[in-house]
Amino acid sequence: MREQLLDRRLKLETAVHSGRDILELNNLLSEVDAALERIKKGTYGLCEVCHDTLEMDRLIADPLAVVCIGCFTPQQRRALEDDLQLAARIQQELLPQRHFSVDGWEVSYHYEAAAVVSGDYCDLTPRGDDLFFILGDVSGKGVAASMLMAHLHAMFHTLTTLGLPVQELVERASRVFCESTLPTHYATLVCGKANADGVIQICNAGHLPPLLIRQGEVTPIEATGLPLGVFCNEQFSIDTVRLEKGDTLLLYTDGLT
Repeated sequence: MREQLLDRRLKLETAVHSGRDILELNNLLSEVDAALERIKKGTYGLCEVCHDTLEMDRLIADPLAVVCIGCFTPQQRRALEDDLQLAARIQQELLPQRHFSVDGWEVSYHYEAAAVVSGDYCDLTPRGDDLFFILGDVSGKGVAASMLMAHLHAMFHTLTTLGLPVQELVERASRVFCESTLPTHYATLVCGKANADGVIQICNAGHLPPLLIRQGEVTPIEATGLPLGVFCNEQFSIDTVRLEKGDTLLLYTDGLT
């Protein structure tokens, strides 16, 4: 966290020298310096009111936080509740159509957050004759995890327009995720591409194994790589399966298991 704060301080100093919004930027600079001083004294991450440990997801989302939720004023609580409700609505808008049919494929999903917002990522993206599907789980919980979920959503919607093979698509996403998040962040994820012939190319990046259900038999599709963001130069491989009429592919997160 110290390195992150030092990086932010450098960017703030550069912005201050540009001469724009100097008062607000100087105030932010003072908050960053205060956070660095708390790290130096060993009090970073402790509530200034009750001296208990701050919630980790809040600290990741806002490294300048100094008060735990339990010590919020009524006004601060209302503001937090409003922000969480807005975040939940935004997250719901990022989800794909709940029941989806295209080129003989039928797709349905159930998405239920354990709290107000979730770090689970669910997506369906038709591109030409192909259907991309993604299901993932970001490390952590709460607001910070939901922000990372939105980050993944934006990355994949951009990368799927490039016509990349599935393994290269996941490799690029992993590199961007690694370079743009904290070292403690990663995501398990299944990314697949289905075509009208019933062929699915599937890459499992450290996620729970999808289940191929065929005539009462269940076959797991194991992981083909580490989670996204563990290393910036990760390489992935794919499995290829062909589904016949009546076959089912089930993807899930640890919320189910």
